[in-house]
Amino acid sequence: MRLIPIMSALALGLMAPSGIWAQPAPQLSPAAAQADADQRALDAALATLRAGNYREALGQAENLASRGNPRAAALAGSIHEQGLTGTPSPEAAVRWYRRGVLGGNSDAMLGLARLGVASKGGASPGEAMTMLQRAVAAGRRDALAPLGDLFLSGLAGPRDRSRAANLYAQAAASGDAEAAYAAAILYADGDPDPTDDPLKAIGFLRQAAQAGRADAAADYGLMLYQGRGVARDLKAAAQWFKTAADGGDKDGAFYWALVNARGEGTPQNLELAIQWARVAQGSSPDADRLLALLETQATRPAPTGSKP
Repeated sequence: MRLIPIMSALALGLMAPSGIWAQPAPQLSPAAAQADADQRALDAALATLRAGNYREALGQAENLASRGNPRAAALAGSIHEQGLTGTPSPEAAVRWYRRGVLGGNSDAMLGLARLGVASKGGASPGEAMTMLQRAVAAGRRDALAPLGDLFLSGLAGPRDRSRAANLYAQAAASGDAEAAYAAAILYADGDPDPTDDPLKAIGFLRQAAQAGRADAAADYGLMLYQGRGVARDLKAAAQWFKTAADGGDKDGAFYWALVNARGEGTPQNLELAIQWARVAQGSSPDADRLLALLETQATRPAPTGSKP
């Protein structure tokens, strides 16, 4: 007979002062309330942008950025940089990106760096270098490779290939296959800065090749073929040459033709060798010589058996 006590409790609950059961929502501080309003305004601008209403989105972003919101400033800069409302305006993009940078926004840093590398809108390569360094310090891993590019090019100061290689290696560790390939080249091109390191080079090449870069597949196969940084493996080399050739890399096509002609790592197949040598034609003197040799062999009459 527990029904009556339960009902009584419910009745008491319904008659109890409402404050016992429901607490009033906490009041936001003025700063928190402003931050909440700004976030809602930014979300609205982004929704407008996704809907394709670029001019309205730009107006919303610039209005919010004018009140000191760095994310909105970065958004306004991006719209101007891309020319979504018409002709791109690097000058306006730089102006808004710089506002975003003042607020510590890393997207604005990267945007300003892009324009600085191209010397557009009044930004310079030196400013790009500073922006990329600040972005890296802020934890932006996608700034590592562009910063490496600047050190490699010497666009913003003396060339520093070792610094570039280190930055590419860091970017590769974050999964950047393009940076992995760039690091591999620097560790295998014979230049003393940095000193060649076949072990590092082949590791970075493997990463880039496995990520689908056809040129990296050709270079990785070549290191396997030569036994640089790893035990020589003709079968694996041939497979990577084929992958590179199928991916449209002409060096890969040459290497794939060569191993088919020689029967190295794959059964000898002169017809296939000629086919891929023709694909590689014009890519290098070696490729042209191979094609000429194979075509000459193909036109020779087959040797006849000796008469009894």
